[in-house]
Amino acid sequence: MPHRLVCEGLGKRFGDRWVFRGLSVEVSEGQSLVVSGANGSGKSTFLRVVAGLTPVTEGEIRLQGVGDSERVLREHAMSKQVGWSATDGALYSALSALEHLRWWAAIHGALLTETELRAHLARFELDSRADDWTRTFSTGMRQRLRLAMATLCQPRLLILDEPTAGMDEAGKQLLTRVIDEQRTRGITLLATNQPDEYALGDFRLVMGA
Repeated sequence: MPHRLVCEGLGKRFGDRWVFRGLSVEVSEGQSLVVSGANGSGKSTFLRVVAGLTPVTEGEIRLQGVGDSERVLREHAMSKQVGWSATDGALYSALSALEHLRWWAAIHGALLTETELRAHLARFELDSRADDWTRTFSTGMRQRLRLAMATLCQPRLLILDEPTAGMDEAGKQLLTRVIDEQRTRGITLLATNQPDEYALGDFRLVMGA
């Protein structure tokens, strides 16, 4: 059964201020949704709510067609069903790229060999730096590592918050490949204000409009 992300009447409030309210959207398997909007419009907050990293104030979020994932999305954001990458995603400076993937696989319950982990890093052109501490990585390399972690368990729902920040043109081409691959197995939500990246989505949600 094809799966589908359904958001109905979502609202998020901090104190007395509503960041957004009454937001409804559906994204089906194989589709990509681009989320755009001015700074402070709620792009990142919306993605964090869908990922389960921030509790929603009102409304419902369901990932239909993949077993008990409706419960998982609400209660456990680190599910194998969800891949998350954001510019503020924590990386540990004294861990290597390989150690990050090993840790990520462990907390998601994925049994992957070192050969498989190194091969995954190679897809993101990080194989030559697999054993280096991430404190030595450039901004673009850190973004590549976050993408590698987010896609490691082949999630049904891939959520990317400004993934090309600090990336060069090769990194942007890599993102295109990631989204093309994701279309074969699931759904992508991508937040960006880069007009040339709007074409990565099948449709666009403009926050604050």
